[in-house]
Amino acid sequence: MTTATFPRRLIRPMATPPARRSTLIGFVATLLVGLLAVAGTSAAMAIATGDAVMRGVSIGGVDIGGLDRAAAIQRLEERLPSLSAGQATIVVDRSQEVVSYDAIGRRYELDAMLDGAVAVGRNGDPLADGIARLRSLVHPTALIPLVHAFDPAALDQVSTEVARRVSRSPLEAVVIRDGMAFEVRPAEDGRGLEPAAVVEALGAAVTTIDPADVVIELEAASLAPIVSTAEAHAAAAAATAMVADLELTIPDAGEDEVFAISADTIATWISFGPLADQDYAARIDAGSAGTEIAALVEAVDRDPINAWISVAGSGMGGVVAGQTGRELDIEASTDVLLATLTDRGGGAATGSLALAVNVAEPALTTEAAEAALPQMELVSSWTTTYVSNDGNGFGANISIPAQDLDGYNLAPGAWFSFWGGIGPINLERGYTYGGAIINGRSVANGALAGGICSTSTTLFNAAMRAGLEIGDRAAHYYYIDRYPTGLDATVSIYDEWVTDMTFRNDTGHPIVIRGFGTPGQVTFQMWGVPNGRTVALSDPVITNRRTATETTRVSDDLAPGTSRRVEYPHDGLDVSVSRTVTAGDGTVLHQNTWFSKYRPVNGITLVGPAAEADPADDEDEDEEGDTAGGIGDAPPEDDEP
Repeated sequence: MTTATFPRRLIRPMATPPARRSTLIGFVATLLVGLLAVAGTSAAMAIATGDAVMRGVSIGGVDIGGLDRAAAIQRLEERLPSLSAGQATIVVDRSQEVVSYDAIGRRYELDAMLDGAVAVGRNGDPLADGIARLRSLVHPTALIPLVHAFDPAALDQVSTEVARRVSRSPLEAVVIRDGMAFEVRPAEDGRGLEPAAVVEALGAAVTTIDPADVVIELEAASLAPIVSTAEAHAAAAAATAMVADLELTIPDAGEDEVFAISADTIATWISFGPLADQDYAARIDAGSAGTEIAALVEAVDRDPINAWISVAGSGMGGVVAGQTGRELDIEASTDVLLATLTDRGGGAATGSLALAVNVAEPALTTEAAEAALPQMELVSSWTTTYVSNDGNGFGANISIPAQDLDGYNLAPGAWFSFWGGIGPINLERGYTYGGAIINGRSVANGALAGGICSTSTTLFNAAMRAGLEIGDRAAHYYYIDRYPTGLDATVSIYDEWVTDMTFRNDTGHPIVIRGFGTPGQVTFQMWGVPNGRTVALSDPVITNRRTATETTRVSDDLAPGTSRRVEYPHDGLDVSVSRTVTAGDGTVLHQNTWFSKYRPVNGITLVGPAAEADPADDEDEDEEGDTAGGIGDAPPEDDEP
């Protein structure tokens, strides 16, 4: 093809023919008139509609054109199918849970739907709005309903309740005790449905404009029990093995010292539950086991018994065997008991166990006594001579305690107590009431066992001269001259007030006391293994001497011309005596100084009312006030008479 190009300047517009120009002008005029008519019609529609929905607008097939907002909402509520009247059925295994749509807040979004309907033809562009209004006359506007599928909070709550009702906790296997028998209740699996799974499935099912009911099938998770049937059977088997009579023995004890715990008792101690790394096991109540063991204390415990060196004639005899002491270790024995029962549960056939005891050797063992016996010899001795009369039960109150102490063994390190060493003081044993010093005066028949201080003083002097450690020692209220000056030892018991005489065997070998009493004389000997000790006694140092006087008093109880002495004169004096005990190697073992404050006591003679006072010429020795009131001396007055 050939293309010709003409110079621009040669191109000229062609004139329109007159006929064609007239046609064009007519068309344009007609178009303008049409547009004006359309615009007028649209404007008229807008004016006629006002705030109502434009004609030809429907929602979900319900025509709401020309209705105001309230009327449109009312028509929609009446004619749209209900979204809250239906229900969802949730099926889990064979369980069904029905949830109404209303419970989860399912409904139409009416306000939002009306907002959309009212907005048709009202976008703010006059031309576009006009066209839209005119178009609605030919082509109605159909809007899709807007659905509020659920309220999240309501859906969560409903889902949680459904999950809770559908879920079932597993049933744990348990062991039930019936006496000594143990039965197993088997376990059952549970099932669990998470609320989140319900929320997801139910929410998806109702997020639609379809009002129809729905069925939702969900699968719950299987929940296994913590305690299985097999574990429970194992625990029951262990408990059954534990429940059998159990014998308890004491190490090195005889057949007569065997105890038993019955199967019935053991069965009551058993419970079931977690134990160590086991979810379920037979457990033993340690508290009950400990109580059972503690109940054996009285039967098991015993004090050690020292070996005994007997006496024969005037010397030593043989050895009486000692016995170890023992103390039940409750905690350790309980542990042994629990371990034994646990072992039984594990299959051990254990019928007995040995209790845990702590053994205590006596201070003097049989072996030590047998070794010491050939070496025993007289270490010291002391004798007191007295007048046998009614003031001392004619010697009975002095001889009976001497006999009690004859053969008394004092183990190494042991303390001796006079009151603890002699037998009971009573009339049945031959004691009588005798003289006593009561409140600084001699009282005839003032105390049971009056005169017993001759026994305690004699033993004190024998022990002191043997070089033993001296504990308690007290002087009489006034000085009695048949005793070594400053080395007497009174004893007494008045209610809770006790004056005792004590000493300790601080040697490494046994001490055997020999006591000999005859009316008018008492002797104590200390027998032991030679230890090289020497005892040095100082002469008595006497100070503050106070002379007693003689007095007479008229007594209407005496016949005229008669007299009776009721108190001998005793000078007052303070005395100190020192002792030094030295070991064989020259080591000083004891240094003692005993102080005695003897009060002055004036002599008293009673005379008949018509007779002249006449001093009696009684015996030189005072036998009235040697021992104690109650049993022994009364508490001395602080002030001198």
